[in-house]
Amino acid sequence: MKVGLSDIGTEGLHIVTIRKPEWLTNIPELVRDSEDMHLSSNIVFDLRLAKILKEINVSGTIRFSIGSLCARCLRNMDLPLSPQVNLVLSSVSTPQERNEDIDFETYKGEEFDLGNYLREIIAMSLPVKVLCREDCKGLCSNCGANLNLRICSCKDDWVDSRFTVLRDLKI
Repeated sequence: MKVGLSDIGTEGLHIVTIRKPEWLTNIPELVRDSEDMHLSSNIVFDLRLAKILKEINVSGTIRFSIGSLCARCLRNMDLPLSPQVNLVLSSVSTPQERNEDIDFETYKGEEFDLGNYLREIIAMSLPVKVLCREDCKGLCSNCGANLNLRICSCKDDWVDSRFTVLRDLKI
């Protein structure tokens, strides 16, 4: 997503654009239609750019959805994500007072490419573990029943047979 400095007028520049999942070249496993995690929508960018002297402020949101299995109950689900973009681009690399909520990058010339930065934001916004809901009860470890849908008849004191010898161990 290349932007020229001359494209940013005094009132700034508003970019609303859509990219297909294949655009995510840094996360090829999301593009493949797999059972694990995959992109289930296009990626929508809504960005505002403002030029202040030699700095360019980029802010906005990225919207997309991922399809995945719940980590506890294995239910298929779609998870909408909307990471925020807060970036300051500078033509000179000078140490500045750093704000943890704002990223700082440098650019050279009359054109810069936001593509790699936006791909990084998407990669960092992906959850480590996807849950269908916070209070998901998961599957019964004995019979495999989805505990969100029904209560199984397994006893609570069920013990893996491999550990029965430890039951009588006195410490």
